[in-house]
Amino acid sequence: MSLAQKAARGALWTIVSSMGGRAVGVIGTLVMTRFLHPRQIGEVADATVLAMTANWISIWGFGQYAVVKGRGPDAAEVTWHATVFYIVLGAISLGLMSSLGRDLTHVFGAPEASIYVPGMALSLFIQRLGAIPERVLTRQMQFRASGMALAIGEMTFTITALSLAANGMGGMSLVLAKIVQSCVAVTILVRAAGVKNCWTPTKLRWARIKDMLRFGVPLAVQNISNQASRYWDRLAISHYFGTSAVGAYNMAYNLADIPAIQVGEQIALVLMPSMAELPPERRPRALERSTALLSLIIFPLAVGLGLVAEPLIAVLLPANQWQEVAPLLAVLACLSVFRPITWVLSAYFEAESKTNRLMFLELGKLGVLLVGIMILQQYGLEAAAGAVGIAFGVSAVAG
Repeated sequence: MSLAQKAARGALWTIVSSMGGRAVGVIGTLVMTRFLHPRQIGEVADATVLAMTANWISIWGFGQYAVVKGRGPDAAEVTWHATVFYIVLGAISLGLMSSLGRDLTHVFGAPEASIYVPGMALSLFIQRLGAIPERVLTRQMQFRASGMALAIGEMTFTITALSLAANGMGGMSLVLAKIVQSCVAVTILVRAAGVKNCWTPTKLRWARIKDMLRFGVPLAVQNISNQASRYWDRLAISHYFGTSAVGAYNMAYNLADIPAIQVGEQIALVLMPSMAELPPERRPRALERSTALLSLIIFPLAVGLGLVAEPLIAVLLPANQWQEVAPLLAVLACLSVFRPITWVLSAYFEAESKTNRLMFLELGKLGVLLVGIMILQQYGLEAAAGAVGIAFGVSAVAG
C-alpha cells in the first residue's frame, strides 16, 4: 500500500470514528444543559484549563519526537526515553497543580472550582499513559485503534456524565466521567500498540536526551502557546465576567469548534507522519494541496454554523441563561475557518524540524488573544469573544 493510500485510509478512519464519538459527545453535552447550570459548567471548565496547563508545560515534544525519530534500529530506545520523560514529568507537574489548585482558582474568580482540579489532574495523568502507545501506532500509520479509543471514550464519557448528573452529582459528574473515559481510551491504545513496543526498558543515554531536548524544547513552547491560545481565554473570561459567562462561552466555543475538530484535526493527525515519510522536495506541494483540501471542506461548514447560530441554539438549548450561547457562537464560528490552516502548517514545520518557527507563531497568537480580550472586554462578552477570531486569523495569515 502506498503512502498516499495509507494517509487517506488513516484520515478516513479517524474522521469516521471521530464523527461517531463526538456526535454522541455533542448530544450528551446538549442534554447536560438540562441538569447543570452554566455556573457549574464554568467552574469545571476553569479547573480543567488549570489541570491542562500543568499537563502542557511538561510535554516537551516527546510524542512528535517518537514519531519523527523513532524509526529503524533506534525505535525502542527513542520510545522508552519518550515514555520515561512523559510519565515522570507528568507526575510532577500534575501533582503540583493538584496542591496549588485552591490558590489559583481564587485568582480567576472561581474559588468553587478548586474541588474539581485534583480529579481533572488525575484524568490527564491517566491519559499520559496512553500518549506514547498512540504515537507508536501513528508512527506505524495505524489509526484504527486511535479512532476507536476516541469514539468509545467519548461514548463512555457521555453515558457516565449524564447518569451521574441526572442523580444530582453536579459538576463532579463531569470530572468522574473524564476519569472513566481516560481509563477506557488508554486500555484500548496499550492493547493495540503492545506493551513490548511501548514499555520495553533501554538504557537512558545523555546523547539521546540532548537530541530530544534540541528537537522538543521549541516544540514545547509552541505547544504550550498553542494550547494556551485555545483554552486560556476561558480563564480571562472568568476573570472579567464570572463563571456563569464561562459556562455559556465554553459551550459556544465547543460548538464552533466542531467543523475543525471533526474533520480538520483528524486529517492533521495523519498529515504529520505522512509528511515525515515524504522526501523533503515533495513536502511543499503536499502542504499546498492539504491546505486547499481543508479549506474547501471546512470553510462552508464554519460559515454556515455562524449563520444559523440563533435559531439553532433556540431549538437545542433550554430557554434560560443558555440562550446566551447564540451570539457567542455566531462570533466564534470563525475558529473553524482558521484553525485547520495552522494544523497543516504545524505538520509541515514539524516534519522539516523547523520547530522554532512554530514557536514564534504560537507565541504571537497567544499574545494577540490575551491582549485582545483585555482591550475588548470593556465592550461586553461578545466583543471580547471576537479577540479569538482576530488572534487565529492573524496567526494563519502569518503562517
